[in-house]
This record gives sequence, C-alpha cells and structure tokens, in this order.
Amino acid sequence: MASETPSEAKPSQADITVLGQEEVQNATPAPVPAPAPELTSPSIAERVSVPATPPSGDTSEEGGEWDLLSTKVRQWWGEHDLADQWQRLRRPLLLTAALIAFILALRIYGGVLDAIATIPLAPRLFELVGVIYATWFAATRLVRSEERRKISSGLGDLWSSVRGKSSS
Repeated sequence: MASETPSEAKPSQADITVLGQEEVQNATPAPVPAPAPELTSPSIAERVSVPATPPSGDTSEEGGEWDLLSTKVRQWWGEHDLADQWQRLRRPLLLTAALIAFILALRIYGGVLDAIATIPLAPRLFELVGVIYATWFAATRLVRSEERRKISSGLGDLWSSVRGKSSS
C-alpha cells in the first residue's frame, strides 16, 4: 500500500465540480443505476396519503358528519310534503309493483308447467282435453246464428273495454 500524493490520486466523484467542459471530459463516468423494476399492475402505481385537516370554524362545536347528515335530513323533511310526493309517485310505484307481480306469476306458472311436463303422458292428455273442449264448444255454441251473434257481441264488448272505448 503505497501512499499516493494528492496530485497523483484520482479525484472521487463527489469531489468533481463542473466548472467547465474540460473537467467534465476528464471525469470518470458514474455507474448507471439499475432500472427500477416495473410494477406488474398499473392500478397500483402509487399510494396517496391525505393528511388530516384541522376543523374549520368554531372548534367548540362537537359532532361532525352525523350532525351534518341529520341537519340535512331534517331540512329536507321540513321542505318536502310526503303526501304530495306520494300522490305524484303512486301510479308509477303501483305499475312497477304490478309488473313485478306479473313477472313473478309468470315464473311460478312456468315452474308448474315444467313440473307437469315431467309427468309421463300429462302433456298429451292436456292436449286431448283441450281438443275435446274446443269441439264441444263449437258444436254447442257456434251452430246456431243466434248463439254466434251473442258470442260475437260479447267479444266486441270485451275488445272495446280493453281498448278503453265505451260500448254504445
């Protein structure tokens, strides 16, 4: 270990100050740091921390978010008339409830029909009963013109009531 004189020793990277182009050219290159590994998920790019803020206004007032919420609810309750809102929303709510009940009834009816369809010969028997009833109805009620007019007028009245027109 030979001692080196200050003139012969290489200057360290911390000792080099950039004063001009000559010193930069004579300086040894600094080691390049290894690139940081990329994150596997771009959704976890960085974490953000938000410091707590001191309360603004009067510091003697206790409560916070719950008091703010309850104040807003009381204010809304005082400004709005619930009976008036019920009158405005009654028809859409009843229509929605009727639609849900209709869909539920269809699902139950479909389940019952699926259960019947699993019974051997049941669908064929129901078809036979339907054909026999249609034949009986046509033979007893559609042969005479008087009966046909009654049925035709009854269907016309039903159709006009469905459409919403009076039968006059």
